[in-house]
Amino acid sequence: MATLSTPPAEQAGADPRNALLAGKLIHRKILIRLFLGWSILSLVVGGIVLFLEINRVEARVHQLALKESASFSGESAHNLDSIDRNAFEHLTELARQLVEQHFLVVELYDRSQQLKLEAVRDGEEFSEQTIGQYRHRFPKEQEFSHQLHFVDGELLLVVLVPLKDAQNALTGYFEGIYQVDRETLDGIEQEVFRTLAFVTLGISLTTLLMYPIMLNLNRWLIGLSNTLLKGNLELMNVLGHAIAERDSDTNSHNYRVTYYALRLGEALGLPPEKLRDLIAGAFLHDVGKIGIRDPILLKPGELTPEEFQVMQTHVLLGMNILNRSSWLRRARDVVEFHHEKYDGSGYVRGLKGQEIPLNARLFAIVDVFDALTSQRPYKEPLAVDEAIGLLEKGSGSHFDPRLTTVFIKLAPRLHEEVSRLNERRLETMLQQIIARYFLASA
Repeated sequence: MATLSTPPAEQAGADPRNALLAGKLIHRKILIRLFLGWSILSLVVGGIVLFLEINRVEARVHQLALKESASFSGESAHNLDSIDRNAFEHLTELARQLVEQHFLVVELYDRSQQLKLEAVRDGEEFSEQTIGQYRHRFPKEQEFSHQLHFVDGELLLVVLVPLKDAQNALTGYFEGIYQVDRETLDGIEQEVFRTLAFVTLGISLTTLLMYPIMLNLNRWLIGLSNTLLKGNLELMNVLGHAIAERDSDTNSHNYRVTYYALRLGEALGLPPEKLRDLIAGAFLHDVGKIGIRDPILLKPGELTPEEFQVMQTHVLLGMNILNRSSWLRRARDVVEFHHEKYDGSGYVRGLKGQEIPLNARLFAIVDVFDALTSQRPYKEPLAVDEAIGLLEKGSGSHFDPRLTTVFIKLAPRLHEEVSRLNERRLETMLQQIIARYFLASA
């Protein structure tokens, strides 16, 4: 079992490269989140402001339209149900005056909603036809209606207003298409743009002010997270040290199988979360051996069937240890299932094929490879080619064929890499790997 006990200056968390990597990750994540927050807030707030501004503009234009159409109500009102020639000519003149100013179309209806008079500005027949689908929605007696439209870059308001006489009695309906003049429209556009610009600027300044606050907060949280994570890694190392005190072969073995397993997992394209579980499982795969009696654990020769049955219990003992820590439980797949075989003849549960978790199938290959190529009290190491031959022989029975094929291509290079390193240097290399997959990801 591995134990990563190096001076503080060499610890993964103290490596300047790891700190730089973590700092870059922090800045990038904060900037991305701030940009997303700024975008969403700008869209939402900007949309609300734009909606309110459009309503305000609509109310303003409506007041302008009502002011100009007031000449048909009050003392000047005519009963549109029955108008004589003089009244008709008078109303026609009023309508023409309006279409010469801001109205494109003016129509008068009697109380039964029958058209009595219409005036259209020359050349604006198309505008009348374009928004005609929105017209003739007569309001109730005491109400008016209006709808705002943009046609060919022009702001048009369709108003339909009940006309009342001096006694406030209904005399008919006035409908008009009011055109906002260019000067007024430009002023409205500038006002809306200024409002949106100030809102966006305010959100942007707030976002910029939030950046150092979030950066400091994230640094504190990440520092706390790294401290907790280091504590969990130290807990894993303590367990490794405990089993190493009982089995002198376990230290170097665990360093090597962790390295082999990680490189195989990377070659398979496993996601970071899966690789972190694999690293923890590789370090802790034999943690249950701490509960096996010395005469069996340290026996140099082959175990008897009864002794082997006792040795198998180290899997359940390991699970009992892992279950006491939610963080260590991430190693469960490897610890519980790395002695299962692809054909179902392994232990503890006799799983077969894809029933065996991927990390356990992967680890079984590197575990056996390292055992074959390592010196033990009861055997000499095999050459890499011989070990690969045995892996190929066990492919499909003991090992997952697909994973075996991938590992066989990697095995010579990986074995050469770890063979060049003494235990201390191999330990240092694994610290850097742990920092990359655990500390930086926090």
